[in-house]
Amino acid sequence: MLASCKSCDDPPTPPADTGAPETATSPIDAASDASPITIAKSDASDTVVTLDASVGDGGLSSCRLAYGPAEQSFRGPPALAVTPTELRLVTNDAGKPRTTTLPLSPPPPRGAPPPAPPPKPSSFVGMRWPPCELAGRFVYCQAHGGQITRTTLGMTDTKDVAKSRPGTRIAASALGADHSAVAFLDLRHTTEGPMLQAFVAIDDREPVRLSDDGAGATTLRLLPRGEGAVAAYLDSRTAMTPLHARALSLAGPAADDAVIYVGGPPERGIDFTLAMAGTQMLALVPMPRETTEFGMAAVKIEDPPKDDMPAVWSLYPNGLDPAPIAATAASKEPHAWVARVRLREKSRAEGKVLELGRVDATGAFTSYGVIADGKGITDIAIVEDGFGAVWIAYGDSNATWLERRACN
Repeated sequence: MLASCKSCDDPPTPPADTGAPETATSPIDAASDASPITIAKSDASDTVVTLDASVGDGGLSSCRLAYGPAEQSFRGPPALAVTPTELRLVTNDAGKPRTTTLPLSPPPPRGAPPPAPPPKPSSFVGMRWPPCELAGRFVYCQAHGGQITRTTLGMTDTKDVAKSRPGTRIAASALGADHSAVAFLDLRHTTEGPMLQAFVAIDDREPVRLSDDGAGATTLRLLPRGEGAVAAYLDSRTAMTPLHARALSLAGPAADDAVIYVGGPPERGIDFTLAMAGTQMLALVPMPRETTEFGMAAVKIEDPPKDDMPAVWSLYPNGLDPAPIAATAASKEPHAWVARVRLREKSRAEGKVLELGRVDATGAFTSYGVIADGKGITDIAIVEDGFGAVWIAYGDSNATWLERRACN
């Protein structure tokens, strides 16, 4: 059975200003001879495909290990970015970005033995949650008390730009080459009582409301599109989970807010990610579909966003609360890479796994198997480098792991 909703008040209780649960992860390399398995296909209406049981056994022959898994010297979630020559891991050091870099080179050829993982660090530094957000050449971090700072990557100057609800996620995006925006949640008192609502600050301007007046917001994401961006946010309520999307430009949020999809009653801690599969933007939302079904809903975000879009469902073996997920925002191919936590088998006793796969422009998901096994994965980040390989960072408050997979 799915986990029942443990927080059914409307609006939901804002998250506490704390880190991730104290549980550990243990990475594995689950290589096998299995081929990637497509587990969802789309049509004009909602499509539901049950997860093939064989996917749970791995199937990483097409995604060889090219680096790691390497435990990092910091504990806390990083944001990932690539340049032509290096991978950058940007962590939240009390409201200031701390950058760790790794040089980039072509992955080992197919058939070569996997490289030995780097030695375990002798000491560790705790980083703050939520992670920093990258926006082109700018980086935004949440400091103590919910203060949001903006820094230019590679510089030491920081500027306070907004104040959010402590312990809630922020989201950021570039707006062209020289501008950026940060979206955040804050608690406001309304006629319906205290409610989390979404706001956005562009450059040095005063924040303005992003969510509709009277509507709540419980988590949000931004993703660049052309010279602007798209803001998407969930409004988790007792009986339903509306998914909103709104275009964002240098002039501010668009007048129209689209409710692109309405899900059922939410799980606690429901979150989502945005992906770019070629030129198609998708929202990927792990949530209940029915009382006994749970999975990832892939919903198109058109340009401009449209109401009532169909979803393509990739069902998990069972419900999961929460269900971390991350996806790439750019790729050389017409798909986005996805890393997601799900249960290995239908029985909850089998534990959680981290699965690597990809989603195409229709919303169809293809699994490339399990890359890590552990109970404590609470945060994931993923990016594709210039060689077509993907870097995945994952972990919790006790450990952060990094690995690279080559799937070509």
